[in-house]
Amino acid sequence: MPAAQAPRQPDRPAEAWLRREGSLDLLREIQRQAIPELTRVFGHSGLYLRPCAALPETLSGNMLAQVLSLHRTAGRLGGALDCEDAALPVASGSLSLAYALCVLETSPRPEALVGELARVLKPGGVALLITLNPWGLARLRWSFQGLEPVDPALLSQWLAGRGLEIERQRWLGPMWSPPRATDLQEARAGGLLAGLRAGHLVVARRREAGLTPLRAGKPAMALTPGMSAG
Repeated sequence: MPAAQAPRQPDRPAEAWLRREGSLDLLREIQRQAIPELTRVFGHSGLYLRPCAALPETLSGNMLAQVLSLHRTAGRLGGALDCEDAALPVASGSLSLAYALCVLETSPRPEALVGELARVLKPGGVALLITLNPWGLARLRWSFQGLEPVDPALLSQWLAGRGLEIERQRWLGPMWSPPRATDLQEARAGGLLAGLRAGHLVVARRREAGLTPLRAGKPAMALTPGMSAG
């Protein structure tokens, strides 16, 4: 008698769509255009959330010493760790980078996930959040696939409400589908039609300054008008 197999959860439509080859090509092109922003982030540790295991766990272009990579699976995050979106097993204020690639669209609690990404950032840490553009032409490809788009304006509100300062936003990716031959030169992000691109990137930073203990000792020297400390 063959061994009984463990029951397997059925694929969710949104997650199954993101694993298609055409969808993966679209995500790769969006991510490729975000590399210049990624190379501006320095530090020791980061977190990379990707929409499926079919994408490489290595975050290409990052400048950090180590990056924890998790992927979406059955409504949770899996990989090196297994957790729910609202409970990342990462210490608060410990990471220089929180990078999320199109995982909010499949999250059961997207606002809570944004809150967790903000929580794990140290002062000066950067959040790079890439979402599918709900106003782009490519939405016709995924509108009925179970994905829940996130309005960029609402995402900015969530980040600001968690103490992060929005530094930049831009549209990414092609209008409809990635080119057959990848152009190594970054596509222009401007223009009247930029808002029709497939993806959107928001760059946010935690600006909280670390506390500096006061030095005990002699009273501070009083300066007379017109004088300044050398």
